Amino acid sequence: MIQGTDDTRYAYVNGIVRAKEARLLTKSHVDRLIAADLSNFNTILADTPYVGYEDISTGLEKAESELKQFFDRFCQTPEVSKFIDWPEQIHNLKVKLKQGVDELLYPQDTTEIETWPEVLDEAARFTTGKNPFVLSTNLDKILCKYLSEAAQFVPFFSSYYKCYFDLENIRSFFRARQFEKSREIFIQVFLPYGSIHEKIFVDNLATQHDLLGKNFFTTPYAHIIDRGSAYIEEYQSFLQLERLCEEMRFGFLLQARRMAFGVEPLFAYYHFKMGEIKKVRQVYWGKLNEVPLDTQKESIPDVW
Repeated sequence: MIQGTDDTRYAYVNGIVRAKEARLLTKSHVDRLIAADLSNFNTILADTPYVGYEDISTGLEKAESELKQFFDRFCQTPEVSKFIDWPEQIHNLKVKLKQGVDELLYPQDTTEIETWPEVLDEAARFTTGKNPFVLSTNLDKILCKYLSEAAQFVPFFSSYYKCYFDLENIRSFFRARQFEKSREIFIQVFLPYGSIHEKIFVDNLATQHDLLGKNFFTTPYAHIIDRGSAYIEEYQSFLQLERLCEEMRFGFLLQARRMAFGVEPLFAYYHFKMGEIKKVRQVYWGKLNEVPLDTQKESIPDVW
């Protein structure tokens, strides 16, 4: 088993986490939500933690807030708190620079990231260049640099983030392939902190889709690239690629369920629960917008 923090301070909260994990929605729950009429949505949620939400959207926002409060209350490892806080701070900073402060998504203090020299330089550059794409991608690269460095304190987190960066690069690779200036775009968004070298991606930007799986066969992601590229070619949709990437990320986090001690189970539960809230929101909005059932099913990761 991969080495974690093995921190005995988390023995108590990990018992709570196990109980909460037992209440995560099963595939059966999600399938029933997808198949149900909108009028029956709340009925199916009656035996879940989401019972009692008259307004689904407001209820899901409340669930996210409660989850963050739970995580903040019990996380005693500063590095791991940053793994959750920094991405929210970066998102808020992007919004502030582009639109002002009235539409911030997260109730986060951005003081910490605004002390990073690279962030200060990027914010100053944006005041003259005003290129939101470059701002967003450069801030993402800065964030990922700090995440990668902070994750080196234990193999579980260094390996998780290496996988995370690989999956982000795979997503970017397939999106860049859709544009005429694919090489320029991909190089702009590439995150140099994963296990797959930039050159492998760049060399395959124009490769036929049915050869991609073979060209990436030495990586752990060949099945994602093979199946995702075939689906994109047939349906002009990234749904399956996104689902496969999320399933691999969650699959890595499942290792934390075998750990009795350490912050890893709390960190993993946070992501599992956030993923569940996202699932319910996707299905709910799919109902409101009459998204076909097959499309909804294809978009939902299955990790249990």
